Amino acid sequence: LKWTLSRIGRRIQGPRLTVILVLALWIGLTPAPASRADTLQKILGIDIQVNQDHPDGFEWSGLARALIELRPGEALTPENLTQAREALSPFSKVKTDVLPSDQGVRFTLRPFRRIKSIAIHGNYPLFEQDIRNVMSIAPGDFFHPQLVESQGPIIVQRYKAEGYIDPKVKITWRQDPSDGNYLLRLFIEKGPYYTLGKVHLSGNHAFGDEFLKSKMTSWRGSLLRFGTGRFVDQELKRDVARFIAFYRKAGFADVAISYATTLDSGKRKAMVEVAISEGRRYIISFTGRKHFSEYTLRKDLVLFEVGNKGNVGLRRSIQNIRRRYLGAGFAAVKVRWHDLALSEKTQDRRLIQIDIQEGGRHRVKQVVIEGNTRLDTETIRGQMLTRPAQGLGNGVYVAEVLQEDLEAVRALYAKNGFLDARVNEKIAIDPQDQTVTVKLDIEEGVQTLVGQVTFTGRVPEGVKALRGVLSLKPGQPFRPYMLQSDENELTARIAPLGYPYVEARATVSYSADRTRANIDYQIDPGHYVRVGQIFYFGNFRTRPKTLNHELGLATGEPFSLKQALQSQRNLRDLDLFESVRLRPIGLKEHAETVHLLFELVEKKPYFFETGAGYQTDKGPYVRAKIGDHNFRGEDKDIWTGGELSDVGYRWEAGISNPRLAGTRIRTDLNLYLERQELYNQDFGTDTYGSALTFSRRWGRFVTTGLALKYELRDQFLREQDASADVDPQTLEPRSILVTTPSINYDDRDSFIRPRRGKLASFSVDISSGIENSLDNFLRYKLDLRGFHSPTARLTLAGRIQVGYLTSWGKNAELPEDQLFFLGGTTNVRGYGENLLRYDSDGDPVGGRLAINGSLEGRCDLGHSFELSLFVDAGTLQKTLDQAENHEVRWSVGLGLNYITPIGPIGLAYGWKIDPRPGESDGQFHFTIGYTF
Repeated sequence: LKWTLSRIGRRIQGPRLTVILVLALWIGLTPAPASRADTLQKILGIDIQVNQDHPDGFEWSGLARALIELRPGEALTPENLTQAREALSPFSKVKTDVLPSDQGVRFTLRPFRRIKSIAIHGNYPLFEQDIRNVMSIAPGDFFHPQLVESQGPIIVQRYKAEGYIDPKVKITWRQDPSDGNYLLRLFIEKGPYYTLGKVHLSGNHAFGDEFLKSKMTSWRGSLLRFGTGRFVDQELKRDVARFIAFYRKAGFADVAISYATTLDSGKRKAMVEVAISEGRRYIISFTGRKHFSEYTLRKDLVLFEVGNKGNVGLRRSIQNIRRRYLGAGFAAVKVRWHDLALSEKTQDRRLIQIDIQEGGRHRVKQVVIEGNTRLDTETIRGQMLTRPAQGLGNGVYVAEVLQEDLEAVRALYAKNGFLDARVNEKIAIDPQDQTVTVKLDIEEGVQTLVGQVTFTGRVPEGVKALRGVLSLKPGQPFRPYMLQSDENELTARIAPLGYPYVEARATVSYSADRTRANIDYQIDPGHYVRVGQIFYFGNFRTRPKTLNHELGLATGEPFSLKQALQSQRNLRDLDLFESVRLRPIGLKEHAETVHLLFELVEKKPYFFETGAGYQTDKGPYVRAKIGDHNFRGEDKDIWTGGELSDVGYRWEAGISNPRLAGTRIRTDLNLYLERQELYNQDFGTDTYGSALTFSRRWGRFVTTGLALKYELRDQFLREQDASADVDPQTLEPRSILVTTPSINYDDRDSFIRPRRGKLASFSVDISSGIENSLDNFLRYKLDLRGFHSPTARLTLAGRIQVGYLTSWGKNAELPEDQLFFLGGTTNVRGYGENLLRYDSDGDPVGGRLAINGSLEGRCDLGHSFELSLFVDAGTLQKTLDQAENHEVRWSVGLGLNYITPIGPIGLAYGWKIDPRPGESDGQFHFTIGYTF
């Protein structure tokens, strides 16, 4: 080291040494550079400038301040400036200017215009919603020309998948001069499509070509359309899947099917080659079975459903059979399979024999419970499924079930605070009769009760009685698994008060003898959070005032994530939007103010519906309806429509408000005029009226209602019966006021095609005649319906209807147009309309009491067809002629329905069980929709 230093000293002698000393002195006297944070400009202010050609009233300045994370007093860095710019870029063009140090930062925004509407032309045969589902843009999104143009290829591919050869999509747009947002129009030119050409099947030996083709939806459709039907590859894939299912069901578990399609755009034909490798046909037999029938065991053979590649299907089937025997108490059962030898005539088959050695069936002789002192024996037995035969129980012994019983008993002890309880079993099997004695040895241990319950940390003001919400209270059995739920309950009580980041942790300390468990809940509420500004995107028509009614949150209130999500659900429930997305700005960053941004996609508010058809009870008809589901942007439904049929006409107009004065009460106001001349009745009725209805849903299934109705009714004799002997008073115009309370329960799985569930409704019409007493009556109506589907293809449906009419006051008579009539399509089929009961002249007779019921079985035949068998019955009592007739009239029938997306179209024929002299044997009925 001394030698090295001496060499360095000799090299830096003279002037060099002087220079080095001067440099060292300068470096020592120079102050250290300031840190980066000290040299950065402080943000003294943030200025937001918004440039818009079409001011839309949206609070862009407020949204910008909510999105950027810059705050006055912070240091301005390139990183946080870039982050602020990126936060704003999805919504607006952004220009940033760093102002002199005494001013701050300026953001100049030019908000993007949005897509106001998308009109689609030429979408048939696809629904408009099918096109919208594949698009990546929707009304309410920001308009970007490149993104809009990219929708064309997406839609083209969708139509190519539908069999079109070279579809074209043209997208145009223009700005709405009123607000500057964009109106998009899509024009779809589908052009020609492929039709199904030759279908060639190969490899099929068990079934012929034509038989297999008849099972192809694509081939049948082409045949029915004389070769002009559109070829869709997805339909062909489903056909191949049906082929495989058919072959497997027929015993060909190893079947493999592939297909290839050759498209000839010149001839517009799709040539299909289907290659079938049938494999051998499986024939399965059973030996040794006694307890279960062969029919029952074949339900466990899954190889005919999932195939048998590598014998996987067989192995799964054997496991299923063994599991069935074990569940029936055959603990020693053995199930094996093997291939039988083949003869020359059976080379195309695979003969499988399943050998079953059932062994003895173990039944429980007795269950002995010992060692329990704190819990009684019957309580413990109540937790167990293993028990001797009694009542409907068969008393079989299943080892897996016993293990589940032991866990249930341990859980019972844990629930009662015995944390160290042990439950051991001993099994004794009698070799003579295979009965089983089960003995439980229980070591209960010490019971631990909850001791002190304390809270540490800061409990926010406004939180009431935290101990009252806990499941674990002093003196109760201590259950450790309840600690987590109590922690969750505490946070759930505190979080809605503006503490979304609250945490609660439980700490447990035991006494020396473990008889007491003291619990301390450590609560950290985090900082207080308020609701900031609330923004809506996409509500071009719906007013913010309407949306605010659904929120349950307002600016400045304590922030609650639970309430924010409930507000999102409330907006969805308005049925005005295709989608509602909530973005809580600042929640992830643990900000002290959380702003709410709701991104909405509005549904089309305007609608026009029209239809025509034929029904047995009204003949040919045509109807139309037009309206607005979001009138004035206030979630009100306004509409008008009418129907013209062979039995009269009806016009009506109405307006609905689903939120009366901000409540959950729905209000409907209707005006209508109607003329009815029902089949087989000698009178008609002109009606002018208005109705005001209040209704309220309670949960998912129950609805209550109150209707107030005013009618002016004018009953008249039909022209051919003008000479009939009737009370002139009934032919005078009558003013009627009707009040109708009602209650309805409906848990059906579908309104259009119910397969499960119940419908029950009850109502009372309290009618009062204003100018006479003819219409002073009470009308009771009860309607009960039930639906049950024991199998996938069968639905059983039943209905009972009761109507009762009684007058009040001095009047004892009732006008004929208020009575009940039965017979026809809607109640007792097989009879003419309103002709279940009639007089000597063949005219229908109405009654004050009507009872009718129906039982119907609906069997799905496949291919959208349904067969129905029904039994109807009905009776009319208390008729005007006062003739006592308590006869119940019956009919049976058969119907065929074609199921459409809007319900079934059906033709039914009902036979009278006991037709009277001169009556027909039955009646045809044509219906749209189910009769019930």
